[in-house]
Amino acid sequence: MPADLTVARIVGQYLADPPVHAASTARAHRWALGGLRDVLGDEPVVAVLTTGDVVRWITAPTADGREPAAATVRQRAGAVRALLRFGVERGHLDAATADAAQALLRRPATPPVVRAATPAALLLDRLSGGRPHGVSWHVWVRFRAHVSVLAASGATERDLGRAHVADLGAGAVDVRLGGARHPLGDAARLAVQAWLPVRSELVASLQGSPPPQLWVRAHPSVHPRTGAVAAVGMPITARGLRKAFADVVAGLAGEDPRLADCTVAHVRQLAGRPAGAGEPAGPRPVGPAHDAAT
Repeated sequence: MPADLTVARIVGQYLADPPVHAASTARAHRWALGGLRDVLGDEPVVAVLTTGDVVRWITAPTADGREPAAATVRQRAGAVRALLRFGVERGHLDAATADAAQALLRRPATPPVVRAATPAALLLDRLSGGRPHGVSWHVWVRFRAHVSVLAASGATERDLGRAHVADLGAGAVDVRLGGARHPLGDAARLAVQAWLPVRSELVASLQGSPPPQLWVRAHPSVHPRTGAVAAVGMPITARGLRKAFADVVAGLAGEDPRLADCTVAHVRQLAGRPAGAGEPAGPRPVGPAHDAAT
């Protein structure tokens, strides 16, 4: 199975083959998988299929921002199942990956999409989409986990910055922050589970004992006054988390201006919302300033 296989590549190969279904089913699959490619095409297909991204996409709002109809959800899910069968038959996906994806697709139905009314809720909805142009995969995965935990816990960046991997409960169902345990909903749990292997990859680049902190740097940075270098995989500070958040949100605001004023404080306030409200269904800046923050 190619390690660098993206969603766009496997979808393109599937659609290039002669259809094996009835014409109407083939049209539905072409429409649905085209949408999957548009949203998550640049992402690694294994990560999308096994971390819950595909589930969030299946129930995500349509291109016009409306809640998907039941028929749309069924068409998307059916197209993903067909893609899984194709991937296994052609040797693009192994059986374990397909089984993990099927298990996600069989989980209880995701609650209906709640129309977002605030920039923070809009931001959580946007987490189910693809990463913005100019944002690395590592930064985007960390951002999704950071925002999801922030919204679930209402914790300050100071407490988040002090969090260790050991503070996560088994299966990332909760996290201890500031001395208190905070339960993580499905969206936050899946986002954290997606971040942990990416974090391990970043930490593996360091020499010596790995840091215990949950949040680590995805890019090196140089202190503007001392010139000290903070390497990839080193812990990121509370200030760094806030700056990285602002940079990614600035990029997202280029796509949706409604996000322009969203801050960590706005996301933190979502912790008091009713269960499931505002959860996602299912930065363009680059250069030294951006790298220093991330």
